[in-house]
Amino acid sequence: MLGADVPQAIRGDRRVRLEIWSDVMCPWCYLGHLRLRTALSRFAHRDRVLTVWRSFELRPGQPRLPGRTLAEMMSANYGLEAARVDALFRRIEELGAREGADIVMSDLRPVNSFDAHRLVHLAAGQGLATRTKDRLFRAYFTEHRNIADHEVLSAVAADVGLDGGATAAVLAGDDFAAEVREDERLASATGVTAVPTFRIDGVDGVDGVDGATGTPSADQLTAALESAWNERIDVG
Repeated sequence: MLGADVPQAIRGDRRVRLEIWSDVMCPWCYLGHLRLRTALSRFAHRDRVLTVWRSFELRPGQPRLPGRTLAEMMSANYGLEAARVDALFRRIEELGAREGADIVMSDLRPVNSFDAHRLVHLAAGQGLATRTKDRLFRAYFTEHRNIADHEVLSAVAADVGLDGGATAAVLAGDDFAAEVREDERLASATGVTAVPTFRIDGVDGVDGVDGATGTPSADQLTAALESAWNERIDVG
């Protein structure tokens, strides 16, 4: 169990609120999600964790149709040599494998993630946000599917158990667009400038984050959850 996505799933008054700003096209966010899954499996009070997924678009101007590969974009935009990009990609794939994920960085083609974020907000209302986020990560990083394509998003929604009619209505309109923009406004207002960003009970960051990835380890996340829980006990 990955913590509860909705307050109704939490019994009693004591709970830990975990907010995560991320983008489904961010490999470090995927690693953070996987490490959080491990951390929660170790946390005795995981059914008292309220997980809130916050939207953060890494490339808001990206078109919905796939174009250049991520490797091509990194070389063109940041002047990185192909060998350096390849080494970084291998590192990400190795880190993913350690967490049990099949991340394939070659031939990834970034697209617009706005509608994927809207889908996660729809899922949150049904307690399926974490499952939807996980499925979107796999669709993009393992299956190399176009997560801006509405047919792909509909298939993802069906896979995780979202109502088909509700999904179709969201994708056909602009439902949850305001919620995505509010997450992004909140990120700007509170100083969230990079992802993944974990905030536990309103406090940013996790001590000792690996500077090489910007993503906390499962041990660090577990410790942060334990600390937050113990602080709640101390204050009653």
